[in-house]
Amino acid sequence: MSVDLKRIASVMGGEVVGNKAIFPTPGHSAKDRGSWASIVPGAPDGVLINSANGGDPLEIKDQLRSKGVLPRWEPTSQRPLQRRPRQPGISHFEFQDADGATVCRKVRTDKPDGSKVFTWQHPDGKGGWAAGRGCDPLPYRLPDLLAAPADAVIYVAEGERKADKLASWGMVATSSKDLPADLSVFQGRTVAILPDNDKQGAKIAGDLLRALEGVAERAFLIELPGLPEKGDIIDWTGTADDLAALVDKELNPRAKLLPLLDPAAWHGQETPSREWAWNDYIPHRQATYLTGPGSAGKSLLTQQLCTAIAMGLPFMGIETRQAVAIYVTCEDDADELHRRQKAICEAMGVSLSALSGKLHLVSLAGAPGNELVTFTPEGKMIVGDAYRVLLDTAKATGAGFLALDNVAHLFAGNENIRNQVAGFVSLLNGLALEIDGSVLFLGHPNKAGQDFSGSTAWENQVRSRLFMEVPKDEMGNVLDPDVRVLQRGKANYARNGERLSFRWHRWAFVREDDLSPHVAAEIAAVARDNGDNAIFLACLSERLKQRRAVSEKKSPTYAPTEFAKMPESKGIGKSRLEKAMDRLFRIGKIERGDLWKGDDRKPVFGLRETAGNGAGDTVRETRETVRNTAENRAGNADETHTIYKYISGAAHGSAAPYRGEEEGPDLSRVVFADEDDGLDADGNVIGWGSYAGDLS
Repeated sequence: MSVDLKRIASVMGGEVVGNKAIFPTPGHSAKDRGSWASIVPGAPDGVLINSANGGDPLEIKDQLRSKGVLPRWEPTSQRPLQRRPRQPGISHFEFQDADGATVCRKVRTDKPDGSKVFTWQHPDGKGGWAAGRGCDPLPYRLPDLLAAPADAVIYVAEGERKADKLASWGMVATSSKDLPADLSVFQGRTVAILPDNDKQGAKIAGDLLRALEGVAERAFLIELPGLPEKGDIIDWTGTADDLAALVDKELNPRAKLLPLLDPAAWHGQETPSREWAWNDYIPHRQATYLTGPGSAGKSLLTQQLCTAIAMGLPFMGIETRQAVAIYVTCEDDADELHRRQKAICEAMGVSLSALSGKLHLVSLAGAPGNELVTFTPEGKMIVGDAYRVLLDTAKATGAGFLALDNVAHLFAGNENIRNQVAGFVSLLNGLALEIDGSVLFLGHPNKAGQDFSGSTAWENQVRSRLFMEVPKDEMGNVLDPDVRVLQRGKANYARNGERLSFRWHRWAFVREDDLSPHVAAEIAAVARDNGDNAIFLACLSERLKQRRAVSEKKSPTYAPTEFAKMPESKGIGKSRLEKAMDRLFRIGKIERGDLWKGDDRKPVFGLRETAGNGAGDTVRETRETVRNTAENRAGNADETHTIYKYISGAAHGSAAPYRGEEEGPDLSRVVFADEDDGLDADGNVIGWGSYAGDLS
């Protein structure tokens, strides 16, 4: 039968590249190209099979035989592969000691009903035999074992008759039955164990293999191909040469080569285009690492991205690759996923029912054993059951995008040990290949301010790393806690460092361009006011460092006039500084007070920040205001002021879930009525105090 590389490639799901047919290794992804076939006239069947990722060349050949590409394997002997019944009768198997003297014999009686009985006899000293073994256990055919060359292979079959057949082939053989506890006869030897083709045979062979550890130089199992059920070497139709070839393959395995690619084979071919799960940010068939401080919104962003991918919709104005998506969280319960998904669907204009079969959410919060890998004390990585469940789930659902939240629950190694991190990330890259999709996994930055925590292997082992944060000004102030920036911290396949800006709005993330004009205008005004507040406080801080008091009253030290001259004011002008001062008074962030003692020992009064910094960090007014006449904090009782109530955040309608701590607020406490903007009658977020920090 002539062999055709194109036919091999076709039946194995691959293609011909140069003088090789490359194809997936059995059990791997359809995109895998870890095995290949070459035409080699001198090789068996004229074909040489190689595999670089664990494939068995003989098993691959068996597949090619089953598909009719290669001729079926036939043993040298043409006897039918069936177990032959034993004929009734008696067989004797004599045991000799080291000197070759017969010390006992085993008697096998095969009965007409197919059963068999074994008994022992020993020499009676009169030329006959007496009942019983009459000696200690010893290996069958012991003199042959002792006389065999040191480099000879010792064959062990399950029974004396089988050992005799092997000996008739010129092999050194013994039986695994009735061996003594002392196995020193196998010390330093090479032992090939031939199990019978049944569960009992597998157990006997396995027990002997374990018993020979530390005794034999090398011991291994040889499973005879084509054995019938309960068959053994007696039933096998192979020859001595066939058996020797099987042992030689075990002792001298063929060299495994890397999957060499011949660039010349690409001549004239169209260059494949780059594939993405999310264009320029998450490459296809790769694992991407997303980090960011606690409560920046990584989980919300990821669940929303999964929704976009599931529906094949653009995300933040950037195209996605449609695929069944699975979002796995180890931190949020099912109710939180429900609340979040409802808000996401409303923001994206997608119904929950439209996600059936396309988006799957998994909550493992509080569940034990979520680690995908663990490590032995010696550092060896062990893939856990959780990984296999994840892979099986992805395959069962046809998922092409997996989001894993987060590393702290899934990686049970030391984040600072490079090879442990590399092994874990390589496993996730392999997972992306297995599902022919993409994997996004989440983590936190370290406390020193770096984008990720632990070894640089977190950075080096991925082709793409993203970092999400709430932007701050050069003085570290958060001017608008609803704004988010996603930056490509590492991008092997796109321009590095590019940034994508969006904002938190009504419990989902949106682009500024997607907001209605009046909402965008309101947000812009609030953001500007927050910025002006921060500028005023920066100027005040600088003046206090200089021990130069300023006043809220019209005077030579009038704060807005003095601040407008300072570089810290960034040129916003006296008018905006006056408004900022008024707002800061109203929210209790500044006050008039005793600053220090002057040269005359009298107190110097002026503006200062209030103890505890007032109502919190960045603030904004709610849409509802309450006008009142109130006494100015500086004592100007004749001035009328508008009193505002403030909450944290700048999203239209409700506050952003942001705090500076490592872990954010429990958003499950926030309950929205249908068609509600999330505020109560007093302008406070339902379920929260008057500002984000007041979570009791």
